[in-house]
Amino acid sequence: MEDFGSFERFRSEFTEAALTVEGSGWAALTYCRLTDRLIIAQIEKHNVNLYPAFQILLVVDVFEHAYYIDYKNDRRRYLENWWNLVNWDEVEKRYSKLVQT
Repeated sequence: MEDFGSFERFRSEFTEAALTVEGSGWAALTYCRLTDRLIIAQIEKHNVNLYPAFQILLVVDVFEHAYYIDYKNDRRRYLENWWNLVNWDEVEKRYSKLVQT
């Protein structure tokens, strides 16, 4: 998380990206092989035109179907609770594979 200065800053920026996805989509933590940096991306409205060099390490679904039953239209509350579900071991494993190649 050095690319963001701290975990708290990363969490804040990732949450903001997820909150501000226009309509439906995803927020993703990606790794750019060209710059050797972590980048937060918004993927909107089924847009799958991602750069091949950007490998996804972590993603959150912010389509309403992901949270409506439990949270209605409260995307912020959904995201606050989503952080408790992240499998950081898997994220680290994905990252480690990319930086070793």
